[in-house]
Amino acid sequence: MSINYPVLMPILAEFEIQPHAIRDLVDCEGGLSGAHTWRVDTDQNRFCLKLMPPDVSVNRLQAAHHAADQRRQKGMHYLAGYQATAAGQTYVESDGRLWELQTWMDGQPPTAPFTYPHQRGMFQAIAEFHALHESPPRETAPSPGIRTRLNLLDKWRDAYAQGPFPSLNGCGHPQWNSTLAQFLDSFVRYHARLGPLLSSLAHETYLLEDCIADPRPDNFRFAGYQLTGLFDLGSMRWDNIALDVARLASEVSEDGEVDWDTAMTEVNKLRPLTPSEERLAMVLDAANVLLTGLNWVQWLVVDGITFANCDHVSYRLAHISARLEKIDRHPAWSLGS
Repeated sequence: MSINYPVLMPILAEFEIQPHAIRDLVDCEGGLSGAHTWRVDTDQNRFCLKLMPPDVSVNRLQAAHHAADQRRQKGMHYLAGYQATAAGQTYVESDGRLWELQTWMDGQPPTAPFTYPHQRGMFQAIAEFHALHESPPRETAPSPGIRTRLNLLDKWRDAYAQGPFPSLNGCGHPQWNSTLAQFLDSFVRYHARLGPLLSSLAHETYLLEDCIADPRPDNFRFAGYQLTGLFDLGSMRWDNIALDVARLASEVSEDGEVDWDTAMTEVNKLRPLTPSEERLAMVLDAANVLLTGLNWVQWLVVDGITFANCDHVSYRLAHISARLEKIDRHPAWSLGS
C-alpha cells in the first residue's frame, strides 16, 4: 500500500506521538482483510498502527476496543491495548477510513504443525476471553452464526437449482481452478446433509456474548511456549463461544482433521462448555468447511477480486481443501442420529 511517511505523521500525532519521538517506522506485511499495519518504535514504547478495512464502522471498532479494555482490567494483560487520542477516543478517522494504535505484542506467532503447548495456550486464551465477560452483557438466544450459514446455504442452493455454477474460467488465477472446483463439487454432494443439520439448531438457544470470531494463530504471540500476546479483535461479533472454538480448532487442525479432544479439554479448564455448546461448535465447523470455500468462489470468480498476496490465498485454499478431503468422517454428521 502506497501510504508514505508524511501521511502517517498526522495520524500518529492525533494519538499524541510526535515525529521527534519516533525512532523507527516499519511497513508490515498485510493479510487478506484489506487492513494494513506499521510497527512504530518510539523512545519509550513500541506500537502497531493499523489502517482498518474499509467496511469497519466506528461502532464495531469501539466495541472491540471496549471488550479488550474490560478484559485487560480484569487481568488479561496479554490482550493488546489501544492508545487514546487527546480527545479520549481510541481511533482516528481520516479520509473515510479508521485508524487504531495498538500496543505491540512481543514474541513470535506459532507455526504449523502446532505443538500441544501452543494449542493449549491458544485454546485457553479464547476460553479466558469468554470467562472474563462483562456482567451483564450476555443473552440467551439462537446462534446468529447458524442463521448466517443457513442463509448462505440457501443462496448457493438456489444458484445451483437455477443452472450451472459460474465458469471457473473467469478466475484470474487458473492455478486455483481445481481447488475451487472441489469446493463446488463438495457443496453439491453435501448440501442436502448440511441443511437439516443446521436447521436442527436454528431454534436452540445459547448463551451469547462477544466472540473474537477470527482467532487465527497469526494473531497469537509466544515466547517459547509461553503466551505473550493476543491481538486483532476487528472481526468481533455477538454469538456463542462455540463460534471461537470451531474457528480455532479448524485453524490448528492437522492433515484435514480437528483434534476435538484437545480443543474441548483446554477450553473447559477455564470456561466449561455445555454439551449443546460442544455440539454447536462441531456443526459450525462442518458448515464452515463446506461454505467458506464458496466465499472464495464468490470473491475470485464472481466478483473478480484480486489479492496482493497470492501466497496467503493459496494457503487458505489449501487448508479448506484438506478439510474437505476428510469431511465425510466429520463427527457433526453423527450428532443427533
